[in-house]
Amino acid sequence: MLKAFKTAIQQSTLLKVTSFNSFSVVIKMITGLGVSKLTAVLLGPQGLALIGNMRDALELFHKFSSGGLANAVVKYSAEHKSNPKAFSTFLSTLVWSGIIACGLIMAMIFLFSEVINTFIFGSRDFVSIIRVMALVLPLHVLNIYLISILKGFSEFSKVIKINIASHILNLLLFAVLVFAADLKGALLSVVLVPSAMLAFTLYHVRVYFGRLNSFSFGNFSSPMLRNLGQFALMTLISGASFPLVFLGIRNFLINTLGVAEAGYWEAILRISNYYLLFVLSLLNLYILPKLAEAQTKSEFRDIIFSFYKQILPIFILGLAVVYLLRDWIVLLIFSKEFLPAADLFLWQMLGDFFRVMALVMVYQFHAKKMMWHYILTDLSLALGLYVSALYFIPRVGLEGVVIGHALTYVVYFLIILSLFSRTLFFSRA
Repeated sequence: MLKAFKTAIQQSTLLKVTSFNSFSVVIKMITGLGVSKLTAVLLGPQGLALIGNMRDALELFHKFSSGGLANAVVKYSAEHKSNPKAFSTFLSTLVWSGIIACGLIMAMIFLFSEVINTFIFGSRDFVSIIRVMALVLPLHVLNIYLISILKGFSEFSKVIKINIASHILNLLLFAVLVFAADLKGALLSVVLVPSAMLAFTLYHVRVYFGRLNSFSFGNFSSPMLRNLGQFALMTLISGASFPLVFLGIRNFLINTLGVAEAGYWEAILRISNYYLLFVLSLLNLYILPKLAEAQTKSEFRDIIFSFYKQILPIFILGLAVVYLLRDWIVLLIFSKEFLPAADLFLWQMLGDFFRVMALVMVYQFHAKKMMWHYILTDLSLALGLYVSALYFIPRVGLEGVVIGHALTYVVYFLIILSLFSRTLFFSRA
């Protein structure tokens, strides 16, 4: 039986990537546990809530400063990796777009740093952190683009090695800065880790320096810009809405129930992120490039059902184990002060299950530039999460936010399934 399992892994590229990616996930979980434990012990639920706001704000600025082009870079790198001329045109247009987008966002952050600080932290003064974030944004954007190019080149092992290095660096830098400067140091580490990671990325991308130097400021392509613009519109309209939604929900919790309750919700979000790491990183690393290369409906169908058959049973088993051990997990990752978060597991995990079921199909929107499908479904999802939270929280308390999460993702899955039902179940092409 063991021999058959090893043979299956050797024969399946998906399982090979999954096996190596699982090691990265374990490292991230261990380092994430360390960061969460330090946060719980040194900063408490209040600190965890504010760090959550900082992370959401950084994600929002990442979207805009990179032009929302991370998935576009994966797609066009995969498509043009064997065509040096086309790749050079794509890269040249990307560099122009990135410089303009990042420059505008940097200027905006500097000009409105105090307003941004108030939105993220309320009356607390962390304006200096906001300005540091603006300074290092170009490094963040370059790192995002280079990792996306590696994904497009199917350099899965290199991407996973970069991810592993980033997890370790995140723990080390967080520990140093939180002991040195308390909450301010913790927030600073959130801003600095992505820029410091650029050194690791440059090391792993060095074999492609020749191809990456093929860009020319004169090799700008208007048709390619329009293609990139479609991806930017997809990401910036819908993708940027989620950090805003999470910021809004967290601030609503702070204002209605208290900052500690917002910290408990942030705790369940972190735990959710830990057990979703395996699946979501696999979707980004493997499924998106494969969907970008797929040319027929039958290839799309094979990719989707292969994921459901090979990965989903493992995910379900993992969810069952996490639920049974939920109290112990809260105590291990955080502290007794966070035990109210254990009551949030069931609804959160139900929503996460339907989220994964839907997302493996949603990546087809990116792969095939189904722009309005993506924008409208994601905006509906973001609006559903926000409205349901605001509806249920005053009625049932903190549990209302995860009830809204579960119900919204059930509806979202049904919508996505209806969009692809013909291709998945009735098409023979």
